[in-house]
Amino acid sequence: MCTSAWRPSHLLVPALAAALAACAAEPVDADNPFTADLSDPGKEDSAYMNPDGIEVEVDLEGEVAGPASRLSEAPVAIGQFALTYLRKSETMYLESLAEETGSDERVEWQVDGRWVAARDVPAGATRTRWRLRGLNTVLLHEHATGVRVGTRFSARVPKNPFTVLADAGDKCADGDDHITLDSSVYWYRWEPDQAGCTIPLQDLTITVSKKFPTLTSQRYPEYDQLVADRKVTAVILFGQIDDGAITASETGMRNFARYGTWLRQGGFTEVTAAPVGKRYRKTLSNGVVAEVDLYSPRDFSGLDDYAHFANFQKAVGEHEIVAWDGHSMLGASDFWSRPTYPSSYQIFLYGGCLGYEYYVQPILRGKGGSWAKLDILSSVIEVTASANEFAGPALAKILWGVERNGRGASWRSVITTVRDNVGDSTFGVSGARDNCFTPSGGRC
Repeated sequence: MCTSAWRPSHLLVPALAAALAACAAEPVDADNPFTADLSDPGKEDSAYMNPDGIEVEVDLEGEVAGPASRLSEAPVAIGQFALTYLRKSETMYLESLAEETGSDERVEWQVDGRWVAARDVPAGATRTRWRLRGLNTVLLHEHATGVRVGTRFSARVPKNPFTVLADAGDKCADGDDHITLDSSVYWYRWEPDQAGCTIPLQDLTITVSKKFPTLTSQRYPEYDQLVADRKVTAVILFGQIDDGAITASETGMRNFARYGTWLRQGGFTEVTAAPVGKRYRKTLSNGVVAEVDLYSPRDFSGLDDYAHFANFQKAVGEHEIVAWDGHSMLGASDFWSRPTYPSSYQIFLYGGCLGYEYYVQPILRGKGGSWAKLDILSSVIEVTASANEFAGPALAKILWGVERNGRGASWRSVITTVRDNVGDSTFGVSGARDNCFTPSGGRC
């Protein structure tokens, strides 16, 4: 099930500092992916990195009513309401800009009938109509069919994003009592299609401004880079899921224990005196050594755990594959922007809620703003799966591919394996479009 957790934290951007939301699942006894048959029953074909969807860029356009002193914040603030409206309707999944210091660079205002970049708007000019350019967006299933540049969607949002609580009370919010309603989180609980929601609203226009070319060949993890030193290193960070003390029965601790059992059953041997948490090692059939570290909630509990930041840094800085199974901050956390990232190729398996919307960009910035050495698997919704259900199958499939020089283990195949275990199509991979590796040799 999906849960919400609340822990006061100054990690959140000022507008969001009141809350921490997250989702994770109760552990279940599932099949061990490290002992399963991971061969593919059929032929691979070409597709976007989510087999059931596409990624596009969109522009948002709307109006704003509000104090002049806050107009510069309005496009991004209204965009957050649109993010929630579109996500709840399952129409599309917009990247969040709430934590982006450079968001203003994407904003334009209509001045005297022409569009002007926010930085170039003359002092004293009237600003009522705006647009926000080039937001990365995922569309799934029927919403991805027939989409072209110029296709339009709409979202019901407030005209004044700053006074919704004062104007509407709880009349335009959902009933999620896990999240205390205040002005800083109203966008997350936004639900305007209610009879009592009578504040001034608008239909925000969302226009597809860019489509990415359809892939004509498979894309793979960069297996050659993973095995260049004849060793693959991975870490799974199990965050604290339940409130209260971290005990052996806490959900994150149980997931941590189960994953270790899976590894032992899959032929891994526990290494004594692990630097952090527990370490497991196995020599694969092709001689490559697979080393998997498991960090429990006691080693790193979540994205507000400053006391154990050194362990978080070690996880990010010293492993080629990094998986996070824990809560996401509501809107953002600067934890993913804080570590020093290695220059080598890495795969991130992000299992927190709304990973695509919130954390793809911070991790990308940590890697220097280039996808050349980075792939990220993340979800577009509140995650209902634990690491045992998404990172277990994903890591097992990648290691299965390592043994076979990538054959049968393209990114599409990895995602399909995750989808079959999670039960939905919400996980996709970012950054793999320009990957060079193929089992028959580099395509670059």
